[in-house]
Amino acid sequence: MINIISKVVLLPDIHYPHHNKEAVKAVFQFIKWFKPHAINLIGDAMNMDAVDYWKKKQGDNKHFENKRLQEDYKNFDRDILVLLEKLIPRDCEKTYMGGNHEAWINIVTNKDPTLTGIVEPEILLHLKERDWEWIPWIKNNKRGIKPYGKLLTFHGIYTNKYHAAKTADTFSKSCAYGHTHDIQSYTKVTVDDYKGFHTAQSIGCLCDLSPEFMRGSMNRWVNSFGVLFVREDGMYNLYVPVIIRGKFTFAGKTFDGGKS
Repeated sequence: MINIISKVVLLPDIHYPHHNKEAVKAVFQFIKWFKPHAINLIGDAMNMDAVDYWKKKQGDNKHFENKRLQEDYKNFDRDILVLLEKLIPRDCEKTYMGGNHEAWINIVTNKDPTLTGIVEPEILLHLKERDWEWIPWIKNNKRGIKPYGKLLTFHGIYTNKYHAAKTADTFSKSCAYGHTHDIQSYTKVTVDDYKGFHTAQSIGCLCDLSPEFMRGSMNRWVNSFGVLFVREDGMYNLYVPVIIRGKFTFAGKTFDGGKS
């Protein structure tokens, strides 16, 4: 009998403070019950409003009124990181993977190198001191990737309509990712190994499904997250619970973020 060696929770695209509060609350209830061996914020956990790249590019200076980077970090720490640290087991492995939003800080430090080592998320959130592994979105032209058994996890690369197929074509191993805010899955087989296959799976988001910048336009975003069981041989099962109106059911138990 092959035993489960790791239970992992993957938390995609929270985009704090533009998160879906009920969805996040339901997931936090789940984490307390599930007692994971590892958790992973797989990118864009923070929206980084104070250094918003697109707002700067548009010249929307009004957006930055009363926004301060230090406050962004302080509030995210209070409402997300500190709560997670209280919910998870003491020996739970903690990973924070940067996404393209966290990478906006690089634009700031590239323009003013004297700020390097002062304003980055991993510095101001004191991740190393708190035993959080920090994995940048891109470093030295390499994408940040975290393996769990035979599954690769990362923030995400493609945003085209068939991004799961594109991701499966690009990678030689199975992977799970965020970035696109929707759910897709694609299986890749090859002529030289027709008995083998690998998959690419996007796992949705935990952010508001109707953000201001979308201006009310339709999208296919889905509130969901990843629950991963990894066995001794590296094989795994990945489940993606969909959260509707702050509520989902897993293993016969319902988690409701709308309850007080």
